[in-house]
Amino acid sequence: MRILKEFDLDLPYTINDEIIESVMRTQKCDHNEATKLDYELNWKWKRRSFRLETRCITAMYERLFGRYQTNDCWKVLIECVEDTSDKRFINDSGVWSVPIQFNLSEFSAKSEFEKKKTMLQLLMSGIEKIAVCHNWRVEPFKETALKIEELGYLNEWTWKKAITSPNKKYNAKVICQHNVKTMDIYIAISHRDGTQVLLEKVKSAQPDEFAYARHLGALTWESDYEVALINKKGNEKFVVAIK
Repeated sequence: MRILKEFDLDLPYTINDEIIESVMRTQKCDHNEATKLDYELNWKWKRRSFRLETRCITAMYERLFGRYQTNDCWKVLIECVEDTSDKRFINDSGVWSVPIQFNLSEFSAKSEFEKKKTMLQLLMSGIEKIAVCHNWRVEPFKETALKIEELGYLNEWTWKKAITSPNKKYNAKVICQHNVKTMDIYIAISHRDGTQVLLEKVKSAQPDEFAYARHLGALTWESDYEVALINKKGNEKFVVAIK
């Protein structure tokens, strides 16, 4: 048995025969070499960019989703493709992938909010297809999608617990906001009764766990009125102060 805990949207590489033939002629290489070259020059960055943009919703889905036991799946991968003539579901080492109709140009033209809505729709379309195929209970998946809608598609959470100032008057915490283009990290300071005193953005990073995690090392009070976020290496410090 396996626990399903990860979800992702992917933009698989599709071969364009005309482009490959053109590369073969201009670079004087064989089909395999031309394909690799086309992927590296024309597709790799698109795939990476798409994954970064869509991670705000897939990560939010993972965070809100409970434990779900399956026979053979720990991850669901939605392959966003223009041509869905190949409708096969594939399980590769516990990762179930399913193709869903998608147009990259239309997606790119959308606003950030509309992109988030589209991401969730793509994710749920793929999940529901796999759920039907494998007799999974679809309710837990729909409940998670509903939570995301109720939260306005805003993937925001508090990193660790709040810490109290030396004079016991204030609490400070780190708030992470995962958006389409950036991961924004804030320091929030409030009175002990919860009244907010300060909310200041201290860092923006790529919207990827590995990119922003390094900035989250420790939160500490420097004085009664100054708070610092220190990165994991301890060589970078972001300080905010109550004025």
